[in-house]
Amino acid sequence: MSAKLESGNNRLFPLEAYRGIAAFIVLVHHFFLGFSPYTTGLLGDARNKDSLIGQPYFALFNGTAAVGFFFTLSGFVLCWSYFNHENPQKLLLAFLKRFPRLAATVTITTVASYCLFKLGFYYFHDASQLSLSPWLATFAYGWTPGFEPSFWGALTQGMTTFFTGVASYNTNLWTMKPEFYGSMIVFMLACFISVILEYRYLTYAFIIISISALFYNDFIFPFVAGTFLSVYLTKNKNEIPFLASIALIIFGLYLLGYMIPEKSYAWASAIPDIMKAHTQTLLHTLGSACIIFATMSNQKVFKNLNGKFLRGIGKISFPLYLVHTLVICSLSSYVYIKLANHGISNTQSLIIVFIVTATTSIALAVPLSRFDDWWVKQVNTITRKLLKEKQLVH
Repeated sequence: MSAKLESGNNRLFPLEAYRGIAAFIVLVHHFFLGFSPYTTGLLGDARNKDSLIGQPYFALFNGTAAVGFFFTLSGFVLCWSYFNHENPQKLLLAFLKRFPRLAATVTITTVASYCLFKLGFYYFHDASQLSLSPWLATFAYGWTPGFEPSFWGALTQGMTTFFTGVASYNTNLWTMKPEFYGSMIVFMLACFISVILEYRYLTYAFIIISISALFYNDFIFPFVAGTFLSVYLTKNKNEIPFLASIALIIFGLYLLGYMIPEKSYAWASAIPDIMKAHTQTLLHTLGSACIIFATMSNQKVFKNLNGKFLRGIGKISFPLYLVHTLVICSLSSYVYIKLANHGISNTQSLIIVFIVTATTSIALAVPLSRFDDWWVKQVNTITRKLLKEKQLVH
């Protein structure tokens, strides 16, 4: 019996754990962008022969790939319950609660950022003069000349970033617009697959819709791929061998390490010109799909990733993603400046600042995740009540 037969509920804890690991990789990605841009080589003008970019283990530092994993995973998870139970009400509930489910926690972080601005607790500009990071100097590429923090502006931005893509208070929120619109596409695509196609011609549909999505908007493609992977695993319940699952996960991680066609990825330069602009999206989505498929298709792998610790990592994934850049630009930058002023070596400073960044971000993410849990329950209760009342009226 495959792992997915035991996981027909909505809580795919191993996949949530992956989401938490991906959120931490984004934190690592941003930490190095801010305080040691030469180490990873993510910035083109801050890259040398010793930079980590191009190495097969670069997936551990590749925040861009982690975001691609988020999107692919969302495409998979959002329609998983629907494809398993084929209950239209479940899909309608997911559709109705998607915006309020995300908006509350996101808005809290934009207001928190406003408070940090007003209290003068951001030290990213001074820290950037020491680290020589343009990313840190511009508030993670979110700074605009003449910016004046406003409470109502922060509150409004937290509620509207899903539609506008504006994220000047918390630059991580740039992903909320593709996440929200990608989610809507997942719900519509799930209906199309089940109601219109009746689960037929899936290969042809995947090819046509994927190519259309890829050339329309790179951010939509992972959601489409995740949706089709979800329906495939629902309808094909064969389990793959444990070693094959591990091999697929390793291969997926290798693909998630791609950024530029250099070193271990030099072969990517042979990709046809028409697809070169989409290489990152293609490889990151394929790598994500390999990891999800391998985890869901082997019971042993699924169970080994279903422990309490990994569940905890999954629970704080969304809050951790939201708060860590604010920590980097405030407390982490302050500590970095103080350590430099006291003559601490750069290596020691980076170790200390990373510990401060990780522990503080996690410490803030824990209570925020508890609020998020409470808020999700409220949203679920309200949407179910509204749906039930509507059904009674009709």
